[in-house]
Formats: sequence, C-alpha cells, structure tokens
Amino acid sequence: EVEKSKSNHYLILFRDNSCQFRAVYAFSPDSEDMHRVAGVGPRVITKNMIETIYKYNSDRKQFTQIPSKTLSASVDAVTIQGHLWQTKRPGTPKKPGPSK
Repeated sequence: EVEKSKSNHYLILFRDNSCQFRAVYAFSPDSEDMHRVAGVGPRVITKNMIETIYKYNSDRKQFTQIPSKTLSASVDAVTIQGHLWQTKRPGTPKKPGPSK
C-alpha cells in the first residue's frame, strides 16, 4: 500500500501513549490531513483530532512525545483523542427465528 501511495511523508498512528501500533498514514503538508494507507483507524485524521505528537529518537530507538500540536516533516507518530476510537463493532444482524 505504501508503494502505491505518492506521499513523501508517512506517520504512524498509535492507540495511546503506550505506543501500540495501529496504522500508517500518508501526510499531506498542504491540507495538514493524514490519509490511512494501511492498518486500523479513521480513514482521515485532521489536526483537530490529534492528541499527542511523537518524534522517533534513533539513538534511543524509541518514540518521544514532543510538546507540539503542529504537524510537520519532523513528526513521526501521533495518537488521536480516545473518544474517536470505535468502541463497539457493529454486529451481524441476527436471523429471524422460525415463525409459528
């Protein structure tokens, strides 16, 4: 999916501050929107949905939270606000029982 994308910058979506991977997004600096390329999460993430921003520290081999709300080329990962995660999956409709 990444090879099909024309984006030059990708961001990782984490579930929360435990840095649990959820998806990869293509980042468009013009619109500041992120479009899901692969994984689980909203199809599009806008800057208003972002809760935390992370930068990858290659020396420590870990992601470090940065005190910013602005997306840029130096951002490597984000989390979104908790209420944006779908809590329940829609179930399959039950078959009607036999009629009497």
